[in-house]
Amino acid sequence: MSFTSDVKNELSQTQFLTAAQKRAYAYGFLLFGKSFNSRSISCATDYSCVIDSFSDIVSEVTGIEPIVSNLKSGKWVMKIPAASERKMVLETFDHSINEISLRVNHGNFEDEGCYGAFLRGAFMSCGSLSDPNKGYHLEFVVQHNKLSGDLLKILTDSSLSAKYILRKYSHVIYIKGSENIEDLLTMMGAPNSSLQLMGIKVQKDVRNKINRKMNFESANMSRAIEAGLAQVEAIEIIEKKQGLDSLTDELKELAVLRKENPDMSLKELGAALSVPISRSGVNHRLEKLMSIAEKYR
Repeated sequence: MSFTSDVKNELSQTQFLTAAQKRAYAYGFLLFGKSFNSRSISCATDYSCVIDSFSDIVSEVTGIEPIVSNLKSGKWVMKIPAASERKMVLETFDHSINEISLRVNHGNFEDEGCYGAFLRGAFMSCGSLSDPNKGYHLEFVVQHNKLSGDLLKILTDSSLSAKYILRKYSHVIYIKGSENIEDLLTMMGAPNSSLQLMGIKVQKDVRNKINRKMNFESANMSRAIEAGLAQVEAIEIIEKKQGLDSLTDELKELAVLRKENPDMSLKELGAALSVPISRSGVNHRLEKLMSIAEKYR
């Protein structure tokens, strides 16, 4: 099951508050379907839950009983085959049979809640959502240019950051960013999917923080080991060239301790000395040893 199917399954079961919202939902589904004109009205979907719930609503809103069929490809198709019935459907939503350019008729929306229902229908018809574990991307694939522009305006007027792109011969309105998608899911009537998306985002953020911390600690450990080995090498040069007894007691004690413990941290080295000193004090003495060794390189 994809996340898109989960969302559409939730949307198909969401109850409408008013008859006007149910009408707006039917309008959005039909308008953004495969075709919506006097010659053909049809919609296609991969999800049986979508077509089952929607065919009943279309019949209730328009008074027309659509024909539903399941293709060999697995897609479900809903059609209104009779010309007289298509005319009735178009008139139901105040569309003319002679329209040249398909546009959204805002006269079908009685209140703000109708826009959410309309977007729900549009998403059920031509929308999809990527797996949020991989990324945050929701899109509507629209067949008509001006219709895509109307959809874009409805989304942006709803304070959602939507954008447009032409993909082959389709007009794509898309939304990126988890917060915008969460808001749209809630607006369309899928609060559970919105909460699920939030939960996945929190899990991803926690995992990313843990990974960053582990990477940071690993990098610090690698740098500490490299520094320790370089210090041991310097001490061995001093030992070979002039002997450790030539050093002051403080430097000699630290040199011996470092040579025996190349992976010990500066803080641990300071605590292990006969007279404990701070991390910065250990670092200062090691720099002196490195400076002495450098003369022999």
